[in-house]
Amino acid sequence: MTEDLSLLFDWRLAVAAAVVGLAGVVRGFSGFGSALILTPSFSALYGPAVAVPLVIVLEVALSFQLLPNAWPRCDKRQVGLLTLAAMPGIPLGAWILSVSDPQVLRWAVSGGILAFLAALLLGLKRKGAATWPGLVAAGALSGLTNGASGIGGPPVVLYYLAGQSIALTIRANVIVFFFAIDLVTLPWLWAQGLVSLSTLVAGAVTLPLAIVGVAFGSRLFRLASERAFRRVAFAIIAAVALASALAG
Repeated sequence: MTEDLSLLFDWRLAVAAAVVGLAGVVRGFSGFGSALILTPSFSALYGPAVAVPLVIVLEVALSFQLLPNAWPRCDKRQVGLLTLAAMPGIPLGAWILSVSDPQVLRWAVSGGILAFLAALLLGLKRKGAATWPGLVAAGALSGLTNGASGIGGPPVVLYYLAGQSIALTIRANVIVFFFAIDLVTLPWLWAQGLVSLSTLVAGAVTLPLAIVGVAFGSRLFRLASERAFRRVAFAIIAAVALASALAG
């Protein structure tokens, strides 16, 4: 355990703390995107096997800060469908993480983000309200990618951004949904032996910056228009996709 901890307490921890602060601002504003920033960055610093459980630990902690505001505003039926659909894929994704080559997994994460970006840029639109088949498909894919890479956002966020849901509902739904699947994902990662003392210590050390970032991002959201919210969502995906591809 001593050697494991020594790997974290060097220059990389300072970089990780700065990234966590930025991710907190993004999460506070949009309700998603922190994992899209944290996972590629932490994977480059520590490798996916350390990065993914660390991201999940931070995501769970940040959700407690966002839940009081999001819970009354979310569509609980939709969130329930997404969560139930995601659960079977989480252990499969965690198993993929435990047996995969780190470099291959990094490229898989990059490719998934780039595919999400391409779909948005091509103007994929969904007519009408969210349907249960669409919610089930988005939730199932999200569970798989969350267990394997810590990035469960793209399938669900794409589904909502392709429709006509208002920003307040999108943000509330994804906050509650990600909290639910992260709570399910964390025990599976623990069972795979991927949650170590270094994971918990790094999470505790970087959490204060994340909390400040979320508070600032939440304040920005209250000042933003619907159009601004969607533009920022597109920008988050674009920036993270490019950074992830270059890091790979």
